[in-house]
Amino acid sequence: MDFARFIAALAVVFYHFASRDAEQWSASTRAMFPDFSIISSYGYLGVQLFFIVSGFVILMSTEGRTVSSFAAARAARIFPAYWLAVVATACLRTWTAPELGDGVTFPQVLVNLTMFQVPADVSHVDDVYWTLWIEMVFYIVMACLMAMKVTYRGYTIFLAAYPALMLHIAQTENLRLIDITGAKYFSFFALGMCLYLIHKHGSKIELWLLFAFNAAIGIRNTLYFSVPNEPTDGRFVTDAGVAIVVVAIIVLMTVLTLTPLKHRGYTWMTKAGALTYPLYLTHHYWGLWLIGLLEPTTGKWLTLAIAVAASLIVAYVIERWIERPVRPRMRHTLKKVLS
Repeated sequence: MDFARFIAALAVVFYHFASRDAEQWSASTRAMFPDFSIISSYGYLGVQLFFIVSGFVILMSTEGRTVSSFAAARAARIFPAYWLAVVATACLRTWTAPELGDGVTFPQVLVNLTMFQVPADVSHVDDVYWTLWIEMVFYIVMACLMAMKVTYRGYTIFLAAYPALMLHIAQTENLRLIDITGAKYFSFFALGMCLYLIHKHGSKIELWLLFAFNAAIGIRNTLYFSVPNEPTDGRFVTDAGVAIVVVAIIVLMTVLTLTPLKHRGYTWMTKAGALTYPLYLTHHYWGLWLIGLLEPTTGKWLTLAIAVAASLIVAYVIERWIERPVRPRMRHTLKKVLS
């Protein structure tokens, strides 16, 4: 599962670097990478895989924990690397590479540091941060379920009622409410939760029906919201292609969590999986900035390779020297404060 997350992160990286048009390239990505840009256009669907993994892992992590210990663990996991990424990217966009977009303001950075910029209606310092609020909503929902001491039966009711409510919200024209509630994507978290319950309680008909229900919602929402009618931003995806990729992601996660393959893996896969979060946080603007510097002299393929390699190196440095030492200390401190 860790390595699947890493592959999904790489897919998102290639989507941003080799599929979406950017001024840092001397031509459109379709012209620069005629075939590869079409393949990498589907990389944005790696986000759906992230959300399924979160649904499985976060529900598993609630076992035997109090709400305060859960909150402390989540905060210690997501904020250290995020705070560094926000400040570093703000500095990049303000002073080093203002061509990457409109400059950021100090109040904007402060709000972004809370990760509540979506409900506050403040722009992201980095566009990729939109997924983090979706994750935050899921954490809040899970904390509420923990506080209510929900049992197996309660989870089965929740996995039918709440995704249905989110589907209803997603069908409204209230875009603000859709963004704040994360209605477009909650079914993918629910899929991960279904997989964990099947993993823990065994194969039960009600769980598989809930799994199918949420899979159908997830596929529907993905097709409805994220497949452009015409190619835009360098994306050249099709309805059929997107549906196939989403189904493949769901099947992959089912195999990795419910078959003997869940016990297979290597240490290097776990280490690669640890790079997923810092890679996602930092690759976008920093990679584009590097592409703009290198592409005129090094050529497109070498530039792409260097940008990806540099993003991985930065992710390793953050994971090794920021996340690993800071996370346990911050978790311990927060547990004491919250309890």
